[in-house]
Amino acid sequence: MFSKACEYGIRAVIYISSENKAGRKVSIQEICEAIEAPNHFTAKILQILSRNMIVNSQKGGHGGVYLDKF
Repeated sequence: MFSKACEYGIRAVIYISSENKAGRKVSIQEICEAIEAPNHFTAKILQILSRNMIVNSQKGGHGGVYLDKF
């Protein structure tokens, strides 16, 4: 059994990956709505994932969360 943080992290990465295939960067708000998770909690999880280089984030008008192409 996974913790809620782990579950939300996995669901967020899967969602980001699916949107990344379409060439999109997604906002934290969009991720939260898609995976039905609390905004603040998800932001903290994504911050940890970003620090560990699992996802990337970019600030600004054309920013968002995305995965690097391998």
